[in-house]
Amino acid sequence: MNALLALQVSGMAEALALVMKAGIAGERLIEVMQSSMARSGLLDLKAPLMVKGEFKPSFPLRLMHKDLGLALDLANQMGVALPATAATREVYSYVKGATKEDVDYSAVMKYWTK
Repeated sequence: MNALLALQVSGMAEALALVMKAGIAGERLIEVMQSSMARSGLLDLKAPLMVKGEFKPSFPLRLMHKDLGLALDLANQMGVALPATAATREVYSYVKGATKEDVDYSAVMKYWTK
């Protein structure tokens, strides 16, 4: 489900923003993540690109934004609260509105580096 991928990437963007603001290289966080239970193929691929600010679309942010909306619509119909997904969609909405080009959904990193 794309909502889970969006949540992972958004969480990584938050963590990267925090460590980088604290003066720690984003690559160090990636190194720690890759040697822990938090390792995932998605973050192995996306996190290094996020640190570099490279957001060439492999899956466009505009489509992830749409998919988050679809997940929230379904959750509403089923009576299931998805607060983390709703908060993540707000971040994606901001980045989508602030970005002119067609970027990868990992460009959510731009929200935390604004």
